[in-house]
Amino acid sequence: MFRYLVRRFLQMILVFVATTFIVFALMYATGGDPIQALAGERPVSEQQRAQLTKLYGLDQPFLVRYWNYLTGLLRLDFGKALNGRDVSEIIASALPVTAKLALIAIITTIVVGVVAGIIAGVRRGSIFDNSTLVLTLIVIGIPIVTLAPLAQYIFGIKLGWFPATAAGREDDIYALLLPGIILGALSVATAMRLTRASFNENLRSDYVRTARSKGLPGRRVIGVHVLRNSLIPIITFLGIELGALMAGAIVTESVFNVNGIGFNLARALRTEDAPLVVGLVSVLVIIFLVANLIVDLLYAVLDPRIRYE
Repeated sequence: MFRYLVRRFLQMILVFVATTFIVFALMYATGGDPIQALAGERPVSEQQRAQLTKLYGLDQPFLVRYWNYLTGLLRLDFGKALNGRDVSEIIASALPVTAKLALIAIITTIVVGVVAGIIAGVRRGSIFDNSTLVLTLIVIGIPIVTLAPLAQYIFGIKLGWFPATAAGREDDIYALLLPGIILGALSVATAMRLTRASFNENLRSDYVRTARSKGLPGRRVIGVHVLRNSLIPIITFLGIELGALMAGAIVTESVFNVNGIGFNLARALRTEDAPLVVGLVSVLVIIFLVANLIVDLLYAVLDPRIRYE
C-alpha cells in the first residue's frame, strides 16, 4: 500500500505539472494583451504598460514565469489577479461556495440517481424501470446551458419556489439548492442508468444464484452481496464526477449569479486575467486528482479481493 501511495503521489505531481503548464502556456504564450484587457477600451500609456508589465512579471521569459509560479505554490502563493487582489483570497472566498453546490449535486445524485437506479435494476421491465429510462434520456439530451436558464425561469421566476438568483446569498443553502440540483441533473441521469446496468449484471451472476440456493433472504442478497459489488463502478463515476462538477459549475454559477469558482473562472476568461485563470484551474486539478485517489483507495474497502502492490 505504501509503495502504491508513493507511486500515485508521483503520478499526481506529474499530471499537475503537465496540466498547469498547458494552461499557463495557453494563457501567456499564445498572444493576447492582458494589460489592454485589464484597461478595457481605455488607452494605456507606454509608462503604465511598462509598470504593469514589470509588476506582473510579463517581461520575464515564459519558463521563468512558470517556475516562479510553481515555487510560489509551495508557499500557497497563487500570485495576484490583474485587478490587484490575491488569487488565494479569491479562491478562499469562492471555493466554499462551489463546494456547497457540488455537495448538493452529489447528494442529489446519490439520493435520486443511485436509489432510483437500484429500484429500476431490481424491478427490471416494470413501469418504473421504463419511465426512468425515458426520463434519463430526456435529461441527458438537454445541455446544461439550456436546462439552467429554463429551471431558473420555471422554478425561480414563474413558480417562485426558489430564489431566481443567489447573488449575495451564497451563505444561504436554500438559495443554492436550485443551482445545486441543476448542476447534478446530468449526473443523476447517468448515475441512474449506470446503477441499473450494474445491478442487472450482478443479479444474473453465479454468486447470486448460489446465495439464493442456500436460502438467504432476497433482501440480504440484494442489500449486501449485489449492492456491494455494484457500487464499484458507481463509486468510480461519483469520484470522477466530483471533479467534473467543480469545473462544470461555470455555466450554472453564471446563470444563477453564484460567486463561486466557476463564476470567477468565466469572468477571468472574459477579461483575460491569466493569473486568476491559472490559479483557479490549479485548484480544480488538485481537487480532481485527490478525488480520484480516494476512489482508488475505496476499491479495496468495497472488494477485499483488490490489493495494491
